[in-house]
Amino acid sequence: MASNKKFSIKPFRHSFTTSMDQSTAMSAFSSLSTAIDEIHSRNASLLSFEELYRNAYNLVLHKHGGLLYDGVAERLGWHLEKSAIKLVEMAGGLDAPSSALGEDMNAAIAFLTSLSCTWKEHRVTTVMVRDIFMYMDRTYVQQNRKMTVYELGLFLFRRVVWERSMEDSKPSAVDLDGKPAAIAEDGRVGENEPPRTLGNVASTLLLRVIRNHRLDRLDDAPQRIALLRSCIHMLLELSMPNVVGNDSRAGASSSAIPVYERDFEEGFLGETQDFYRGESAGRLSGGIGLGDSEQGNSDSFKPPAKYSAMEYVHLAKSRIEQEKSRAASLDLPPPTKAQLLRIVETELIERHAKTLVDMEGSGFSSLLKEVTSSHIGVAGNAIDKARIADLGIMYDLFSRVPSSVNHLRDALSERIRIDGRSLVRDQETNAAPPATFVKGVLAMRERFGVVVAESLRGEKKSQKRMKEAFEDFLNADARAANCLAVYVDELLRVGLRGADERTVSVELDRVIVIFRYLADKDVFEAYYKNHLARRLLGNKSGSEEAERAMVSLLKAECGYQFTSKLEGMFNDMRISKETAEKYRAHKKSLNSSPNSSDSRDEENGGKAVDVEVSVLTTGYWPSQNVEPCILPPPVKAAMDRFQKYYLNTYTGRKLSWQTSTGSAEIRATFPPTKGSTKPRRHDLSVTTYQMCILVLFNNRDTLTLKQIREETQIPEDELRRHLVSLCTPKCRVLKKGSKGKAISGDDDTFTYNADYTSKMTRVKVPMVSMRDATAGSISEVAGGDLAGAAASGAAATSLVDGSATVPAAVEEDRRHLLEAAIVRIMKARKQMNHNDLVAEATKQLSGRFVPPPQFVKKRVESLIEREYLERDENDRRVYIYMA
Repeated sequence: MASNKKFSIKPFRHSFTTSMDQSTAMSAFSSLSTAIDEIHSRNASLLSFEELYRNAYNLVLHKHGGLLYDGVAERLGWHLEKSAIKLVEMAGGLDAPSSALGEDMNAAIAFLTSLSCTWKEHRVTTVMVRDIFMYMDRTYVQQNRKMTVYELGLFLFRRVVWERSMEDSKPSAVDLDGKPAAIAEDGRVGENEPPRTLGNVASTLLLRVIRNHRLDRLDDAPQRIALLRSCIHMLLELSMPNVVGNDSRAGASSSAIPVYERDFEEGFLGETQDFYRGESAGRLSGGIGLGDSEQGNSDSFKPPAKYSAMEYVHLAKSRIEQEKSRAASLDLPPPTKAQLLRIVETELIERHAKTLVDMEGSGFSSLLKEVTSSHIGVAGNAIDKARIADLGIMYDLFSRVPSSVNHLRDALSERIRIDGRSLVRDQETNAAPPATFVKGVLAMRERFGVVVAESLRGEKKSQKRMKEAFEDFLNADARAANCLAVYVDELLRVGLRGADERTVSVELDRVIVIFRYLADKDVFEAYYKNHLARRLLGNKSGSEEAERAMVSLLKAECGYQFTSKLEGMFNDMRISKETAEKYRAHKKSLNSSPNSSDSRDEENGGKAVDVEVSVLTTGYWPSQNVEPCILPPPVKAAMDRFQKYYLNTYTGRKLSWQTSTGSAEIRATFPPTKGSTKPRRHDLSVTTYQMCILVLFNNRDTLTLKQIREETQIPEDELRRHLVSLCTPKCRVLKKGSKGKAISGDDDTFTYNADYTSKMTRVKVPMVSMRDATAGSISEVAGGDLAGAAASGAAATSLVDGSATVPAAVEEDRRHLLEAAIVRIMKARKQMNHNDLVAEATKQLSGRFVPPPQFVKKRVESLIEREYLERDENDRRVYIYMA
């Protein structure tokens, strides 16, 4: 069986037949001590390092390593004592507080230079001594866990020179365990305060030189920076004696007090904080800053004027760059650099962020108001561009402190809300057209979009805050959805007529941006569908490509269900055109027969009437619950012929006529003017209701309101509206008997206007709004067509009357959609508590509208009553799906 016993091979050791006694060892070390003195006297070239190395080697080999180690420490310490005494004499009184403007830095610079030279010389001599005692480092030091010679040199410099008391100009002994004989580990002498040391003086002078460099008061700055860098490197090396070069290792000094952090970094960072706190407060208040206070005793000194926000921003930016450059020049360690910049940014930016944003006349809020209130286009002039650049500079500065950027976002959000509420107020107060409101919102969005993209560098959080602010004022009620639908209607009827593809795309994209902000997208859909129906039926679309592009954009935003009815409307119009072509071909084949209906109409003294019928699918189009009016016999006969053809062609279908949405072209003949024998003829473009009214005057010159109502069966409100439209000054085809603009009553008369004149052969009769017809004022709708009249009239009524609520039809649709969503969710989950159900239902419906929690609660209760859901017996806020 194999043995598991382990063997260890001990290192080779010399064996001696003779030993070295103490006196011989002291004699051998004497030559080494003399060599150390010669090295410090800069006479190293006279020495034989091979012989010295051999002597040190023999001493260690003959068990005199302790003698050798203590002797080296004693000689190094003795030379450092001499240097320390000289430095104490130089440092007397240098660290006294001084605030005189003309403070002479020469003595301070001389002391720091002497300290730096002493350090450099000691470092060089220690390296040379280390080379002599290299064997001792490898054996005795490792075996006894001592500091290496180089680490010992650093330790002695720290204890003998840096921590030297300013009150002690005599040599002092040093305990190699790490404690000076006169000073305890914590730096105190008994219970008294720690004495002032050379290190304290040097640190004070270092900070004073750095402060003067900040104030730009240093002569020969590059050399001074080099001196500071050398002193900082010294402190860093004194703080880490066990990691200097490749010859160092962790030893007895690994727990050394961090001199750099204690004697320099803490004071340096505190001085930096005080300096910039004073300067920033002075610049923003117009008082005296830290640097200015040192000049305050001068009779000619005047405190600087209060800085504007942008002046301060440029100052802060410059100061930060100076500190970064200074930190790099001083070669500060990364942790110190990070703390330094954090302090500078805190004092210059974070502490004053709110002040810089709110500063009257020059703060971020004021500049933002100036830019976004411009009416000369977006960044359209030099002032706008300069201000946008200023806002960008301020953002770049604030972005150094992420929490400070919140103040900019808050100001952006508040400015959008203020401007948005102002637009809404103007809309309510002045009853401006809906398009004016939407154009204002679009202009706002464009201006703020430029600010976010250019000044705030397109930051995602700023984009989100802008979106939330627009949503806040746009969704106060259903007004915005209505106004946007009216604006799109005008755009597609007139605004994009003849526009190229790029222009169409740009304009529609702008509309979609506002559409995204709407919570009540279903309200927009309802209004948009009404306007689209009127455009399609009245053939008023400026561009079919633009119409389809708009539907495609809505589909991309909200999905197929949102636009399915809109696409169905386009499909109906396409099929209607195909049906009309087939019907014309059918009529043409019938007209060749003398027994055709058109031939019989002409033989009976009538004139054949051409009709174009749009066959609409129920459910796609806005519902019309208006009974058909009484049509003129020729028109009724033409409609009957089409109905017979259609029902024979498509069996099983049913047609329901909607005369309220039709239009007509009729020819009106008026008596000749004076000096002419030729009658005047005008082709009038009218609605179906107006056609029915005008045809009554073929046989009579005057009719009362009551007679017209009885013979046409047009609804009262629509009848009054269409009669007023025929009596407008712009197109006075009829004369109203009563004075004033409103219709007085059933006995009010309307007379054929034989004196009607127009320069145009084809005349489009304008329509007035329902509000104008009932209120007695007449304001013609632009364009004078059915679609425009209905759209603008409805919108104006809603806005002026303050009716910005959700339409009843939309409310009904919402109830069905919400209930369907709740049932779907519960069917999938089986059991759910109330809050989770509200959150999930809101999430699913957010593409169309955002249901209020109370609305969801009512629909849940309704479903419980109808036994779709039930409450949990143990927890009434938990619902259970009933299969």
